[in-house]
Amino acid sequence: MRAADATAEVFLTAFEALPRSQREAVLQHLFANPALKEDLIDVARWYERRAERPIPYEKVQQNLKKAGRL
Repeated sequence: MRAADATAEVFLTAFEALPRSQREAVLQHLFANPALKEDLIDVARWYERRAERPIPYEKVQQNLKKAGRL
């Protein structure tokens, strides 16, 4: 296990051990930082869409051109 993975595991274990009110306080602090908030939202969106089939770049580009957005 890499050092970064071990550190993440320690933090996650500690977070999960906190009472709900303290977990909520930690999340409020994370979401108060605009950069962290954006990263957390990106991860949540990725997690929700991880089972979707990928769309080839060319198809996305074609759709954007057709919609006048590119």
